[in-house]
Amino acid sequence: HRPACASDRGEFGHWEADSVISVGCHLHTEVERRTRYLKARIIPDKGAAGTIVAQLGIFSPLPAPARRSVTYDNGTEFAGHSTPVEALGMLTYFADPYSSWQRGSNENRNGMLRRYLPKGGRITPDMADELQAIVNEINNRPMRLLGYQTPAEAYQQELLNLPHQPQCCTSI
Repeated sequence: HRPACASDRGEFGHWEADSVISVGCHLHTEVERRTRYLKARIIPDKGAAGTIVAQLGIFSPLPAPARRSVTYDNGTEFAGHSTPVEALGMLTYFADPYSSWQRGSNENRNGMLRRYLPKGGRITPDMADELQAIVNEINNRPMRLLGYQTPAEAYQQELLNLPHQPQCCTSI
């Protein structure tokens, strides 16, 4: 069970993870719970190895307070969940089976991605720029929930409010 700070969206740096299955390659998605900020990477298959590489690529540049924990569903692609814990010091949690609402922000963002990349569509490794343009568009939509800030603005503000650390990266 996640502690209250990770489950009530009160603390920055808690993420929800999932995969978006397509023809060809797949997507690994991460959504920061407080700001609803989306990050996505193309992965070759639904295996644990590609997921680990994607997660390390997403989380390694972030300062420790921006990567406190990640919550997974029970898919086989998360069999290597201990790797981010060991490499980055993140806590990991698993949603209960058939309880997608426990990772609602991620499910919502995956639905938005599906508007651009519908089921049955092909994703290829050379679509990284196109994927990033889609993610940027999603992250730059104002949300009432965020006081009409965009997820990108809210995320950037949270990064800027972190205690100063010499290795801190504030770029989005």
